[in-house]
Amino acid sequence: MWKINKNFKRILAPAIFAGLVFMLLACLCSCTGSFYIPGASYGYFIWKDSSSNIHIAWSADKKDTAFKGKISTDGEFVTYLTEDFEESDRFGINSEKDEINFDAGLSARDYSDKIIISANNYSYIEFDLKTNGGYDISRVNVGQFLNNPDGEVFRITPGYFESLKSIPFYKKHPVSGFISKFAGDISFTLFYVFIAGVIIIEIIRITAIRKNKKYNRYLILCYGVLIIIEIILFIALRRTG
Repeated sequence: MWKINKNFKRILAPAIFAGLVFMLLACLCSCTGSFYIPGASYGYFIWKDSSSNIHIAWSADKKDTAFKGKISTDGEFVTYLTEDFEESDRFGINSEKDEINFDAGLSARDYSDKIIISANNYSYIEFDLKTNGGYDISRVNVGQFLNNPDGEVFRITPGYFESLKSIPFYKKHPVSGFISKFAGDISFTLFYVFIAGVIIIEIIRITAIRKNKKYNRYLILCYGVLIIIEIILFIALRRTG
C-alpha cells in the first residue's frame, strides 16, 4: 500500500503542473478579447468581439490619468455606446457619424472606461489616442495578444483582427518581445536555457526517476530533449535576428 502511495506522490506534482499549464493555454486560446485588469493595467485596450463590435477600453493604476482621443472612419458609425463614464466625462459624435471624440479621465476611484462601436461601409477606422496629453504607443494594446500599433495615429481595416490570427505565435506580443531580446545575445540565451534545463532535469532525476529501473534511459532522454530544444531555439533566434 505504501508503494502505491509513494508512486502516486511522485506523479502528483507533475500532473498538477501539466493540468495548470493546459488550463492556462486553453484560456489563452479561447480568449477573444484583450486581457486587462481595471485599476491595475495601464493604457488602452482595443479588440473586436464575436458580434463585430469594437471595444476601446482604458485603465489606469489608481492614479489621476487623462485619456482623450478621436476615433474616425471613412464609413459610418452605426452604434456607439459608453460604459462606466462619469458625469465629468465627455463623449460626442458629429452629425455625419464618422467621428467620435472623448475626454474621460480616470482616478483612484474610477478604474476603467469603455466605448463600444460598430461601423458600416468603411475601409478603415482611425484611432488618435492620447494619455496625459501625449502619445505612448507602448500603452496602446490591440487585439487578443496586445499588439502595439505601428504609429501614434493608426488605422484598423475591416479584416485587421482576423489577420492577427494568422501571425505566427513567435511574432505575437508578448512572445515577440521576449524573442527580440533573446535574439540580441544568442550565446547568453542558449547558455541560460541550458542551465535552466539542467536544473529542471536534476529536479526530475531526484524526485521522479531516481529509483526507476530505466533510470539511465530516462536521464539520456531528458538531456536529449534539452539538446533538441537548444538546436530549435538556436535556429529560431538566428532567423529572428
